[in-house]
Amino acid sequence: MVLDSVNSPTTTLVNVYTSSLSNPYPHPQVESFTVRHARTQDLGAVSEVLTHSFHSCQGWGILMYPFLKLGIYEDIRSRLCGDRAHYGCLVATTTSDKIVGVVELGLSCPEGWIPKQYESTYISNLAVSPNYRRQGIARHLLRSCEKLTSEWGFRSVYLHVLDNNQQAQQLYDQCGYQLKRVELSLTAWLLQQPRRLLLGKSLSPKIGG
Repeated sequence: MVLDSVNSPTTTLVNVYTSSLSNPYPHPQVESFTVRHARTQDLGAVSEVLTHSFHSCQGWGILMYPFLKLGIYEDIRSRLCGDRAHYGCLVATTTSDKIVGVVELGLSCPEGWIPKQYESTYISNLAVSPNYRRQGIARHLLRSCEKLTSEWGFRSVYLHVLDNNQQAQQLYDQCGYQLKRVELSLTAWLLQQPRRLLLGKSLSPKIGG
């Protein structure tokens, strides 16, 4: 699989996948989907997927939703339209080009914990629309990030997950990610918030298709 330059976000990417995981819920079944680079015209759909995945749409969340979505929209736009050499925003789309999954890949890690000499990339904002989960989309977005990491010449990839997110931890474990660090925070301890776990995966010199 050959990835197009991330500095050309209007080009298409990656691969067409067949959904291999069963979905026991009454949601749409995706027989196949494509992973490609996000384009500027995708920003609305990308911010919708991320906002819906990470923020509540109930109660007071309904009132905050438009503002949260706008903030996410501007954050993604600034990164997507920037000139960083190593940045990718990948989307999973259905055959009708509906965006149902998103992930970002770059070199920066929150708090800068990962040393530069690790030659690593960092995955963030992995999200799949609720109606399209449990169909292998997140797994293939991860795989695409790993391939892009390899294309850039890096040999490992990192990400964070909360220690109470068992479903995500299971996915990452199945995909070969290992615990590297349990991040302790006084604020999280005082507020009884879940801890962040730093996971990492070493990549082979060349990842096959």
